[in-house]
Amino acid sequence: MDDTINIYCYVYAGGKLVQQNDGLWKYIGGRSKGIHVYKGMSYAEFTSRILEKFDISMELAKTHYILKFNPKVIQDLEDAGDLDNVISYSDNFVEVYIVESSCLEGVEENLPTTHVANRSLPLVLSSSCASNNDITCDVMLQSRGFPSRCAETDYTPLESDRFREAILGSGHTLKNAEEFRNAIYQMSLGGRFQYKYLKNSPKHMSVKCSIDLCPWKITAHAVAGNEILRVHTFRDIHNHIAQDQCSSKLKVSSKRGAVIVGDVFRTTPDYLPRQICKDFSHDHGVGLTYNQAWHIKEKAKERIYGAPRDSYMFLPWLCHRLREINPGTLAEYTSTDGHFSQLFVAHAFSIQGFMQGCRPILAIDSCHLSGPYKGALLSAIAYDGDDGMFPLAIGVVSSENYEDWYWFLEKVKHLLDGKEVLIISDRHQGILRSVSELFGFIGAVQCKCYEMCRLIHPLYS
Repeated sequence: MDDTINIYCYVYAGGKLVQQNDGLWKYIGGRSKGIHVYKGMSYAEFTSRILEKFDISMELAKTHYILKFNPKVIQDLEDAGDLDNVISYSDNFVEVYIVESSCLEGVEENLPTTHVANRSLPLVLSSSCASNNDITCDVMLQSRGFPSRCAETDYTPLESDRFREAILGSGHTLKNAEEFRNAIYQMSLGGRFQYKYLKNSPKHMSVKCSIDLCPWKITAHAVAGNEILRVHTFRDIHNHIAQDQCSSKLKVSSKRGAVIVGDVFRTTPDYLPRQICKDFSHDHGVGLTYNQAWHIKEKAKERIYGAPRDSYMFLPWLCHRLREINPGTLAEYTSTDGHFSQLFVAHAFSIQGFMQGCRPILAIDSCHLSGPYKGALLSAIAYDGDDGMFPLAIGVVSSENYEDWYWFLEKVKHLLDGKEVLIISDRHQGILRSVSELFGFIGAVQCKCYEMCRLIHPLYS
C-alpha cells in the first residue's frame, strides 16, 4: 500500500447528475458516504469499499468524477487507470458519482441537438430541447464555443484542436519539464498562436503569448523533492486583434513535432517525410518543407529507438552475449581512444554450415553505409550445394582500405581453420594486397561483371 497519497472520497449514489446553465454539474438527490482511497489502490478494492457502503449493483450503473480544475467536464471512472487519475489530480478530497445511465441530464435551454460530441454515456436532453418527444442521444454536451457552432457548417475542425486541453488547468501535474514543454507546443498548435518562455528551468516554468498585452499565461513549479511540475497560474484566454492573428506564424520544432508523430512511427516505421508534410497540413494546418519533415522523422526515430551514437555503448555487451548464447561464435570489436573502429561477427551456425555443407568458395565485397556516421560493411559470402548464397561473416569498418580489409580477412582466415578456398572479389587494391599476404596467393577469380565489361569495352581492360 502506498500511503504517500491518501485522500478522502465522497461517494454519491441514488441521484442524478444535472448540468446547470453555467455549464457546471450538480448532483441532485440520493445520499452520500465517505471512503478513503490511496495511490496504487486497485479498482476491485475501490468498488468493494463502495459496495460495503451502498446496497447497489455496479453492473447497472456508471461511475463518474469531476476534477476541480475543469468542473464542466464529466469523466468516466471505469478502471485502475481512471482511479489513478482521480487520486493524482486531487488534493485533499474527491467526489465520485454513481448514476444510472438515464440519470445524466443537460438543462441548458434552447441548445440545438446538433451541438453535441460523441460519448459513451447516453444523455437525455431537457423537455425544452426535445419539444414533444423524448430525445435520447448517445452523446455528451460540448462546450458552447466556435467548435460547437461549426457542427451546422461545412467546417471540419483540425486534428490539433484536441491539443487545446493538453494542460487542463491550475493543479494539473506533469511528469517533468520536458513534458511541460511538449504540452505548451501542442497547445500552440491547437490555439494557433506563438509563445515565449519567461522562465525555463526544471524547477520553474513560465510561458506567455508572444503578442503584447495578451493575457494568456501558464506557470508551473516543481513539487518538492522530485521533477514533477504542478501548474500554478493558468490563464487560457487570448486577446488578439485580426492583424496579430493573421501575422502569427506557428513555430516548427522538430523535437516537439516528433512527439506528435511518435505514435505513427511505432505502427508505421516507413513513415515518409512527404507524408508527414501532408498530414501536418491536413491535421494541424501547418505547412512543412521536406527538410523540416525529415528532421521531425529523425527526431521521432531517436525518441523511440534512442540516439544512434548511444547504440555504440552496447557493442561490448552485444559481442559478449553473442558468444555466450551461441558458443563458437566469433564476435569482436576494436576501439581507438574510446571511439568505435571495427566490428567482426561470424555466427557459430554460419561457420558450421560453411564447413559442412558449402562449396570452398568465398565472395568478399563491401558496400557503403548511410546514416550519420557512414563507414563500410564488409561481407564474406559462400555458396551452398544449390548455388544459394550463404552468409559467413560480416564486418563494420570506417572505410574500405587496406588496413580494414587485412583485419577483416585475418578474422576470416582464422575461422576457416586451414581450409583452402577460392576467393572471388572485385580486385580492390586493399583486397589483393591482403589476400596475398594472408593466404600466400593472389586471387585469380575476378568479379564476372568486371570480366564482361572488360570484353565489351576496352576501357575496362
